[in-house]
Amino acid sequence: MKGLVVYDTNYGTTERVAQHIAVTLGSEASVRALKADAVQTEDLEGLDLLVVGGPVNAWRPTRRIQAFLKRLSPEMVSGVKAAAFDTRFGPRLAGSAADNIEQTLRQQGCEIVAPAQGFLVLGMQGPLADGQLEAAADWAKQILESAEPRS
Repeated sequence: MKGLVVYDTNYGTTERVAQHIAVTLGSEASVRALKADAVQTEDLEGLDLLVVGGPVNAWRPTRRIQAFLKRLSPEMVSGVKAAAFDTRFGPRLAGSAADNIEQTLRQQGCEIVAPAQGFLVLGMQGPLADGQLEAAADWAKQILESAEPRS
């Protein structure tokens, strides 16, 4: 399985989550993590799994994540299994970038394989709240279970 974790980060906290998700997914698949503004069209070719996430910024995804999502088309990602995440100060207190990302992925034809997930940070610049990297690994395992082809 070819997978890609696309992320944006302001202070490095979301990057830590994205890298942890990619490593967990990569234990069973060929998965890379790339910042949203570094993704090239060829990175999406032959993709089986797409995970997209970033920090909540004014109750929505960052501009770089929004720009990445606008570049997607059904021709690129239709049928690709996908999931969305964000990092936030608290459960829904700062909005949900993940819900917005998930909706866009669904509209482009992706098959959502895990509920949108938020990972908690303790301040604007972090750090992550206790247990969030473990929660990211558990969520990634859930994605793998849901994304596996049925035999």
